[in-house]
Parts: sequence; C-alpha cells; structure tokens
Amino acid sequence: MSEIVKDIAECVELVANLGNVMEKGSEIARRFRARARSIPSVLFTNGFTYTVTLLAARSSRSLIELGFRDSCKAIVDEAVKMFSEKKADEEEASYGLYGAILVHILRKMGAIKASNFRDLITESIANTALDLKAWQVVEWLKRFTEAFIEEKK
Repeated sequence: MSEIVKDIAECVELVANLGNVMEKGSEIARRFRARARSIPSVLFTNGFTYTVTLLAARSSRSLIELGFRDSCKAIVDEAVKMFSEKKADEEEASYGLYGAILVHILRKMGAIKASNFRDLITESIANTALDLKAWQVVEWLKRFTEAFIEEKK
C-alpha cells in the first residue's frame, strides 16, 4: 500500500500545480478539493459503480477513461490538452480529473482490470470488494488534497 500512497500524493500534487500550467488551473484544483471532500460519502452510501457513474455524468466518459493511462502525469497532461481545446468548465474538469485519478489508482492496485468505461462498470458490479478498496483510495485522496490544495476563504 505504501507505493499506492506515494502515487496518490504524486497525482494530487500534479492537480495542485495546475495553476502553473493553465489559466483556469487554480480553479480546477480548488474544485477538485471539493470533490475530494464530498465523494467519500457518496462512495460510502452508494458504492463504487454509482460513484464512478456519477463522476462520468458530471464530466464525461472520455475524461474518466483518462484513468486508463500509465501515469498521473499522462492523465493530467491529456486533461490539460482536452480542457484547452474544448474550453471545458472548471466543474466538469474537477469531476473528470477526480474520476480519472480514482480509476488509475485502483488499476495500479490491481483492484480493476477494465480498459474502458463500459468494462469498468460491468466489472465493478460483480466486484463487491472494490467498494472497500475504493474507500481506501478516496480517503487518501481526501487527505492529500486537503494538504496540497488550500481552501480559499
């Protein structure tokens, strides 16, 4: 688990530094922080399948599928490119990045094998242990996000 915790910290740090990379980056990071604080209760109440579907509904399937990339750097770089081209709003970007990072970490843990959104949903429905593994990830995401991304007052 220690390697996974390092990966989560790296992912969150990349999101926290979005303000240095793109114009709306600081706002995306701030909203990502809000996602990191609210999604654990959604996951606890409704499970992983519902949670990842909600994240896709509030962003897009293609943003969630960035989570199938090999690294968080690849995820964030591609997301920046997508946001720049589409002029996606900050809310959509924050949900999509959060979902992509969640999927990426769960794949690195070996908790999921899917390589696209449809397979992810199918696999997650039959995987009751996934909720517990996802819970660990969202808790670490929440703590690192609170540490790396300051709340604006």
